[in-house]
Amino acid sequence: MDVTSLLSARDGDEPSGENLEYDFDFMQLLIAAQPGEERQVGKDIIAATEPDYKDVEQRAVAILERAHDLRAAVILGTAVLQTRGLTGFAEATAYIRGCLEQFWDTCHPQLDADDDNDPTFRINAVRGLGGSDTVLNNLRRTPLTASRTFGRASLRDIQMAYGEMPVAEGQTAQFDRTSVAAAFADSGEEVVVATLAAARSAMADVKAIEAVFSDRTPGYGPDLDELRKMLQQIVRHMSEHVTAAPEAADDVADEDTDEAPAGRAAMAPVRRGGGGPPGAGESAQDARAAIDQVIEYFKRVEPSSPVPIILDRAKRLIGADFMTILKDMAPGGLETAMMIGGISEEEDDD
Repeated sequence: MDVTSLLSARDGDEPSGENLEYDFDFMQLLIAAQPGEERQVGKDIIAATEPDYKDVEQRAVAILERAHDLRAAVILGTAVLQTRGLTGFAEATAYIRGCLEQFWDTCHPQLDADDDNDPTFRINAVRGLGGSDTVLNNLRRTPLTASRTFGRASLRDIQMAYGEMPVAEGQTAQFDRTSVAAAFADSGEEVVVATLAAARSAMADVKAIEAVFSDRTPGYGPDLDELRKMLQQIVRHMSEHVTAAPEAADDVADEDTDEAPAGRAAMAPVRRGGGGPPGAGESAQDARAAIDQVIEYFKRVEPSSPVPIILDRAKRLIGADFMTILKDMAPGGLETAMMIGGISEEEDDD
């Protein structure tokens, strides 16, 4: 999705293109974005079905290629959270921000010229960004990690692991604090960095969108508080598992302000632990912590596995010398090793 291209002015007298509200393709987009309802066939209950989000994404982009349309952009934001995660969502919010900042007078839905340029239709369109059953639901469930071993943890998973969201009766949380940390550590560095950057970008876009309405329609605008707060929660939780240069780290502390301090340099966050591969340890303490995470995983997912017993023994021997390890793991071979090495029992005791 090329946001810059989609935000370019259209040819002719209509910089934002024509109003496609009653266009066949636009109507098909609205239909495609609707979830299937739960229904009963005989004695069987057929569960509700999700939209085909890939199809919805393609249809929405096709509309945006023809016109600057906030309605299609909000639908796109809902869809890309399912197809491309936060990176795609940040592109959608950037597009909406660009429409409002660059094409306020012409983007769709347009101001009502017959009612003193009333912005109600436009406000209602952008209000969809805060829809609890659409954008917010998908945002809460979009993966923030990409670990093959520990899984794909979403904000919902993290909040349940941290006790910030109750676990539904009869269900169990998929993650706890330890496995959340392990999932971030085991995810690719580029994935974690890009996801956090996208969350920060989307949060900045939402604040800018609110600022446009505050300036253009004082006291009258879409309620995006829940969306902004949810993005702040994502940034806060993800920032616990990455470290950044001081300027970038301050962004988390300033997340409730409207603007970042002037002159702040945009700096990419860096994974903890230096330049090693994803999940690489830098010390014996890191190795012990990693073993603890694996032990916790097996205790939770495969409680009958003997792996935790073996790993606990291995953790205890971290830092031990060869003779101590041999004495612990193969005491029968200790005498032979001492004889070959010319070591007496007194020397070994010392």
